[in-house]
Amino acid sequence: MTRCLLRAGALVFAVIASGLQAAQFKFPNQTLSVPNGYTVELVASSPLVDRPIYGAFDEQGRFYVVDSSGSNEKPAQQLEQKPHRVVRLEDGDGDGRFEKATVFADKMMFPEGCMWFDGSLYVAAPPSIWKLTDTNHDGITDVREEWHHGKTLTGCANDLHGPYLGPDGWIYWCKGAFAEQTYEQPGRPPFVSRAAHIFRARPDHTGVEPVLTGGMDNPVSVAFTGAGERILCGTFFITHEPGKRDGLIHAIYGGFTEKLTT
Repeated sequence: MTRCLLRAGALVFAVIASGLQAAQFKFPNQTLSVPNGYTVELVASSPLVDRPIYGAFDEQGRFYVVDSSGSNEKPAQQLEQKPHRVVRLEDGDGDGRFEKATVFADKMMFPEGCMWFDGSLYVAAPPSIWKLTDTNHDGITDVREEWHHGKTLTGCANDLHGPYLGPDGWIYWCKGAFAEQTYEQPGRPPFVSRAAHIFRARPDHTGVEPVLTGGMDNPVSVAFTGAGERILCGTFFITHEPGKRDGLIHAIYGGFTEKLTT
């Protein structure tokens, strides 16, 4: 049995591969269609979470969900107000559904990804990636470290997506906006670019470097094959055919991926 989680609106669903035929599953204001062999279960909804975006499990099965406030204000105003949050969901009776929610971190910028790693939750909240740690084990963050400062915040708030842990032990993230960013490189000239990138760094944030540039306008997510190859999803890969704008790109070392515009 394979289990994964997805979100829709204020709902968090579990999708389970169980050998059943294809079907539609109806929930309040939601109808989800899944491929052959999958079923869908509701595992959390309001008031536990309001507008879930991403989630990550810790070693004890607790589920950390970055939860939007629903604010549609401009990014600069959201950065000042920080109206978003991270919620920790717990399943106390082991039935696969969450009954308890704790606000793990409030006063967050709009969250665009999260990852549990080595006892801390890493949250992409443009313009930064924050490392959130609960050192006294009360379910609430008491140490906030700015692990990465992305330096830019554009009108679409697409400057930062991630982070993602690679099989090489490095932490990856995506830059989508075209605002200029500068990174110092010891012993080398600074790396300066306005392009879309996938970056990576060691867990201590040393060795920051780009590993993919261009070929798309807004890389949103990165996944890895068993061999460690990178697969990314991005927007504006095909720009001249309606309905085919976004795409999955196999980022091959030394390869060249051309964005299709005509």
